[in-house]
Amino acid sequence: MINRNLKQQLQYSYYEDMEDGRTTETIDYESLITIIQELYERIEKLEAWKERAQSSAKSVRNKIDL
Repeated sequence: MINRNLKQQLQYSYYEDMEDGRTTETIDYESLITIIQELYERIEKLEAWKERAQSSAKSVRNKIDL
């Protein structure tokens, strides 16, 4: 598992205005898009690995059945 500080990576900031009680939270959307793209790439790699594993399992089963 990867340890990462998402708040830092997203440049998250939180500001509470004491005078009017409003709070403001911000993130960097370009960083968010980068994280989402990375997740999609990892999902695609896992799906490809799953397909190869299933194909290998079928191949082994076919050899055993012969």
